[in-house]
Amino acid sequence: MDDRMPADRFVIEVFAEDSPLCSTGVDLVSDRLFALGASAVSEREDDHGRVLLVADLPVTSIDRLGREVGQYRLLEVDPTWSTAWRQHARSVPVGERLVLRPEWVPTDSDGPLDAAWGDRIEVVLDAAEAFGSGSHPTTRLCLEALERLGPALERARVLDVGCGTGVLGVAALAMGAGSLVAVDVDPAAVVATRRTAELNGVADRVIEVSDRPVAEVTAEHGAFDVVLANLLIPIVEAIGVDLVAAVVPDGHLVVSGLLADPTTGQVERALVATGSRVDDALMSEWDGWAAVIT
Repeated sequence: MDDRMPADRFVIEVFAEDSPLCSTGVDLVSDRLFALGASAVSEREDDHGRVLLVADLPVTSIDRLGREVGQYRLLEVDPTWSTAWRQHARSVPVGERLVLRPEWVPTDSDGPLDAAWGDRIEVVLDAAEAFGSGSHPTTRLCLEALERLGPALERARVLDVGCGTGVLGVAALAMGAGSLVAVDVDPAAVVATRRTAELNGVADRVIEVSDRPVAEVTAEHGAFDVVLANLLIPIVEAIGVDLVAAVVPDGHLVVSGLLADPTTGQVERALVATGSRVDDALMSEWDGWAAVIT
């Protein structure tokens, strides 16, 4: 087996706290690296106590890298670094109804599923190729938002924008949604979402997984009952009009990927971008991040 880094990927190191484009710390820089196509992000400190993030990225991201994370350094590292974390992975309960299990984790690693997690619905993941393992606060907030929709999710037509590994859309199907359309600009996310659907036996209810724009899929499939948008705020602002147009009049839009700190103004910016009023939105927070349901 050849353990060298694939020729179409490279490894970088970036100072998470010193980036001129980010003053909000490790989480936002990490999100940007995942959005650029990182399959894993590792955190460490240098000799001066500064936080460094190490990530592998596709070569196609190199033109955007400087704009997204500021200064960075190319590395040559042990090519097994990005998969070493798998040995520590465990099944993770989310909200009241779900448990997320990486595919490589045995079902009895935390005890038998039915004994350890009761009646929770298991969603099986393979997070090797794209962002969205379920461990990040923004993903968890979206999953909890799906639970809060309750009966509104039954037989719903769902659109997952920025689908990553497909965990959100597949979880929606597992909880009773009728169909799923998923889109992401990252080709790896398209592949990963299809695989996640297959792993969970819901591929027959996946209508489309593609890199098409939101407006284009809405024009073809019509508006959706539930639209999920776990995205960074600049993207929400750029496509806010299209997100709103993708929701039926009595439907729900779930927006996450927002920093909860009021000084950033990200929640308010998301509401403005989607034409929503503060008193009409249901907001939740966890670990410095926020999600809103409108």
